Amino acid sequence: MVLLSSCSNRPVTPIDLRFHTETLIRLDNPGDNWCITWTHEGHQVTSMCDGNWLNGEYQYHNHLYRIVGETEGFTREDIPGYPQFTKDLGGWFGYGVLSAGDHLYSMVSKTSGADWSGPFRGIKMLKSPDSGKTWYRVNSLGEERFLDPWDDIAREDISHKEMFFMEESGKFIHDDTAYPFSFCSFVQNGQANSAAQDDYIYIYSPEGAQSNHLLLARVKHNEIEKRNNWEYFVSWDGGDPLWTDDLDNRGVIHEFPEKNDSGEYFGWYSWLPSIVWNEGLGLYIMVNGGTYAGHGLTDSRDDYYDNWMHTKTGSLGFWFSEKPYGPWKQFFYTDYWIVDDEKNRTYQPKLSPRWIGEDGTKMVLIWSDAMRNEEGRSHTVNYRWNQMEITLEIEQ
Repeated sequence: MVLLSSCSNRPVTPIDLRFHTETLIRLDNPGDNWCITWTHEGHQVTSMCDGNWLNGEYQYHNHLYRIVGETEGFTREDIPGYPQFTKDLGGWFGYGVLSAGDHLYSMVSKTSGADWSGPFRGIKMLKSPDSGKTWYRVNSLGEERFLDPWDDIAREDISHKEMFFMEESGKFIHDDTAYPFSFCSFVQNGQANSAAQDDYIYIYSPEGAQSNHLLLARVKHNEIEKRNNWEYFVSWDGGDPLWTDDLDNRGVIHEFPEKNDSGEYFGWYSWLPSIVWNEGLGLYIMVNGGTYAGHGLTDSRDDYYDNWMHTKTGSLGFWFSEKPYGPWKQFFYTDYWIVDDEKNRTYQPKLSPRWIGEDGTKMVLIWSDAMRNEEGRSHTVNYRWNQMEITLEIEQ
């Protein structure tokens, strides 16, 4: 077998995808939205929403866990020093998580109320300098504040002095205002960002009011904690991206479908990408998907911002690029992703940044599933960690 390498002069092009359902693993204990990073110690850290992965005393709206080991038989560990975003306090959900050097970053999104609701209002940046033992809030000025795990006042503070983004540069569409970078995803550049091609960290976010419009920010890795140093994609100049420091002048780096071929619309909680560096292929691989808009599947305000977005199973797509900022080329897409049961209600697909085969063709896909049980209750049967090996088919 010929191994494909990033050192090869021959261009590598993914053209399709195979799912290995025989490798399907579903772990016990509820939770969803598994955003993953690869730490300098060699482990992975995942965020989790609405659950408790270790049968603990509390149910969380947002928590972090450490994954130790390989694709089969890995162990799960709590990160007890992380601020305790329990359900009884509510309204905080975690998405962007990044290991950069010996630092961990976690971006936590604030809902409009004390429970699950959209659109999100903004994000709080959390930082750990010691592998998750202690955590600090970092505001937009780069000022740090130690967060005791049970410090309710500091954890819940949504003032502009505390938040990293908060109700900024909103757009009024679908009869409501939504905000950019109110939930986000970091590009995963190998272990602890060690495979980065340049000095920048890249952060993607759906445009809240038009979730199929993907936004991109960048910041030098040693300046991530100061908002004034962030730059936002504006447009392409030939093959080069143009940037601005003015969020109001942001442009769209990539556009996903607004609706499927049957005219069914995707809602606000769609198109948050998972992007990882694939060393074997010398490419960035993105997985992404749309969740359908409310019960009516329309672009009305009631559907677009509905808290319910699982009337049908979500869409699933894969893209690749040689650069962390694109341009992105699609090599797989389906409007309805069914894994093993017509009642699947899949959403929030992710890729492990660590579990990648040597030649890059084998990867591990992780996702969430709101499938109903026999009594008709959603988020029950497969509402947990779902994983499966996939093979990227390469044009020779």
